[in-house]
Amino acid sequence: MQPDDEMITACAQLRAECQRAGHALGDKLYDGDRWIAAAAIRLRCPLVSHDRLFNDTPGLALITAHQD
Repeated sequence: MQPDDEMITACAQLRAECQRAGHALGDKLYDGDRWIAAAAIRLRCPLVSHDRLFNDTPGLALITAHQD
């Protein structure tokens, strides 16, 4: 999937939401991970990951095997 205007907007909105919430995906260090989460949100599909970084990401449906 090539980034189009909607994808760029979704990623920018996710960054802003994460920054407001104090979530790590709001940090520039996690740009790549934020693109992954934003793509899942935009496509309205769950993200399958065992990386705790994605826990509590605003608007993201996460499927994982780890217990919190």
